[in-house]
Amino acid sequence: MKYLISFFGFILLFSSCENSEENFVNFIEFETLSVEELTNSEILYTENGSVKVKVISQKMERFSAEEERIELSGNVHFDFYKLDSTNSKSVLTCNKAVINNTTDIMTASKSVVLKSSEGKELITEELIWDKKKNIIYTDLEITIKTRDELIKGVGFQSTPDFEEYKIKKASGIFSLEN
Repeated sequence: MKYLISFFGFILLFSSCENSEENFVNFIEFETLSVEELTNSEILYTENGSVKVKVISQKMERFSAEEERIELSGNVHFDFYKLDSTNSKSVLTCNKAVINNTTDIMTASKSVVLKSSEGKELITEELIWDKKKNIIYTDLEITIKTRDELIKGVGFQSTPDFEEYKIKKASGIFSLEN
C-alpha cells in the first residue's frame, strides 16, 4: 500500500508538469541570449572599400533583439584609420565595449585608453563613439597626457583620430601657443 501511494504521488507530480512551448518561452528571455559567440575575434568596419576601424577582442557576443548589438570583452582593442591612409591614426583599448548596430553607437568602458599616433593619451572610464556623427565623447572625468601637458577635465569630445578635441571643466598643466 505504501508503494502504491508513492507511485500515484509520483504520477501526479509528473502529470502536473507541463513543458509547453509557451512555458518555455516565458521561462527564458531570448533577448538575453546571444545568437553568436566568438573567442579571439577580429572585426573590420569598412567604408568605400577602405578599412575604417579594426576591432580585436577576446570574447564577442552578437545579440539580435529589438536593437542589434555586439558586446566585446577581454582586452578590447580598436584601431581607427583615416580613410585615405592605412596607417593607424588612433588606438582605443578597454575591457568592455558594446556596439549598437541599430544606432551606430559604440560605448567603450572599464579602463578606457585612447592613444593618437602623435603620442597623446586619453584615460577615462567610458568613451562613446557615434559613427554617424564621426565623434567620440564622454561626460565623465578624463585625463589627457602629452609630451609637455597633463590635462584633467570632466567632459570630452573629439574626432576619432584624436586630432581635434574639446574638454569641459579643464585643469592641469597646459602648453599655450601665441
